[in-house]
Order: sequence, then C-alpha cells, then structure tokens
Amino acid sequence: MKYLIGNFKMNKTFLEVESYIEALSFLIEENKENLNNINIGIAPSFDSVYLSYNNSERNFLFGLQNIFHEINGAYTGEVSLNVAKEANIDFILLGHSERRKLFNETDEEINKKILKLKDTNIKPILCIGESIDDFNNNKTFDVLNKQLDKALENVNEFGNIIISYEPVYCIGNGIIPKVEHVQSVVNFIHEKFSSNIPVLYGGSVCSNSIEDLEKVKGLSGYLVGKASLNAYEFIELAKEIK
Repeated sequence: MKYLIGNFKMNKTFLEVESYIEALSFLIEENKENLNNINIGIAPSFDSVYLSYNNSERNFLFGLQNIFHEINGAYTGEVSLNVAKEANIDFILLGHSERRKLFNETDEEINKKILKLKDTNIKPILCIGESIDDFNNNKTFDVLNKQLDKALENVNEFGNIIISYEPVYCIGNGIIPKVEHVQSVVNFIHEKFSSNIPVLYGGSVCSNSIEDLEKVKGLSGYLVGKASLNAYEFIELAKEIK
C-alpha cells in the first residue's frame, strides 16, 4: 500500500476545507479502480479538525500538522493528543522543516511527541531532511542519522511509524534531488530500521517531477504541499503512483 499525503500548511479556511473534502470524497469514489492501492490523506490546519468528527466514514485519511507532547495543562495555543484521539485522527506530521526552522522545534521535542503516540492508532509521520549546506558538504547521512536517532530514541516498535524524507532545499521551489540520491536515502532508512517501514518523499512533488520519483525502488509514496491544494489535481497526481 502506498501513500499520498497532502500538507495544507496555513492554507484554506474551515469552509474551504469543508468544500475540498466534499470534492475529494467524490473524486476518490469516482476513481477508486485507479486508486485501490493508495492511501490518500490530508492534513489541514487545526481549525478544521471538527471535519474529522463529521466524516467518520471517510474514504481518505485525516491528519494534523502538529501535536504537543503533554496531554493537558497550561500550554496556551498547543493541541492535545486527546483532541486528536477524540476526533479519530489517522496521522500527525512531526518534525516538518518549517516547524524546526520557524518554531525552533528540536529532535528531543519530536521524540516526546512520538512517544506519546505509541499507545494509539495514530501514525506519526516523521519528517527528516538536510539543508543545502549539509548536502554540499556531504553531510546528508550524518544529519539524517542524527535526526532519526534522537527523534526515535526509546522507540522500540516501528510498525506504526512513517518516515518522510524532505530535503529542505527542495521544499516549494520546484527542485528535486537526483533519483540516485533519493534512492540512497530510502536504502539507508530501510537498512537502519526495516524494509517494511514506509518511506515517503516530500519536496516539490508535482505532475512534472513524479515520473522520475516513481523510479525510486522501495519508496512508499509522497508528502506534498502546494500540489494538494486543488482536489482534482491532487487526485490526478495520485493516479500517477504505481
């Protein structure tokens, strides 16, 4: 089974997401013969979480873009795991490069969040990736290894975890790494953990780049941003996944 996950970031209002979900549900049903081995998911901003309550029989995965590592308390503006559980959330994005850069989120904080999810059915999608300087200085695997070791410290069961490789220098700019580079990262993750752990790629995935990315063996799908914002184009992208 493969994945196509859409990260809406800070785009779309509640009403816009509601309309999007209606279109997405219809398009998935209409194209189900071409999508029968693909899990399609979206992660709108938190204000739309109520729509997960309202779509319990949905034909797509509903996720959050972040969670806090404490269940409750004096943490103004944070989101409790209890909310995600009650809303029947399927997955949570953790460690996205924008969270790391803009909000100073550390691997240690990400680790606390992942550990909170271990006794739930919610899948953590752990985002990892190197900067352009790291890449140019041949430090890609040192950086990824450190991120993985710290974010997954004391995690003994990996059956529920998805890892998304997102080179920071490729996000939102139309650039993708060479297929050989992505292949080497997928191989590295599978050798470090297990060939069964799903590995996604994220960073400028679109209809123009997915043909090359589909050549990567062992890749389990994609985490996309801008390409997910139009439901029709999102489903057309899903149909390109083999």
